[in-house]
Amino acid sequence: MSLRLRKAVSADRDLLFVWANDDAVRANAFHTEKIPYEKHVMWYEKVMADPSVYQYILCDGETPVGQIRLNVEGSEAVVDYSIAADERGKGYGSEMLRMLQTQLPADQITHVTKIVGQVKYGNHASARAFERCGYRRRDLPDYIQYEKNMTE
Repeated sequence: MSLRLRKAVSADRDLLFVWANDDAVRANAFHTEKIPYEKHVMWYEKVMADPSVYQYILCDGETPVGQIRLNVEGSEAVVDYSIAADERGKGYGSEMLRMLQTQLPADQITHVTKIVGQVKYGNHASARAFERCGYRRRDLPDYIQYEKNMTE
């Protein structure tokens, strides 16, 4: 594996649309309905313009294999990620979460002191990825919350 995270660009819009509407991604999302293309286009333009949102693409060599996004509020960042359907089960989720920890200081996102991930019960692959990366698990009524302090 020759992995790298790169910042998402406008040209990634359609790739992210396909990934977001994958059946398994929708099943594990908190909003399970398919996303209309027009709505995705408006959302993506907003994400790309929002200085509190950081969107990355994980590439293995030159091949995009997943995406990870941080929505930052104050010193906390909520992480959302997914892996392309034909790339699942290869450890990319854990690798992407690990790489994110070094990407933050590289991109001078030093005000984030805690990363939070929210995982639906039953999404065992995502739960394992967070646990492999040392995130603390908190069982909440509707989902599992994973937390990692960046100062650790």
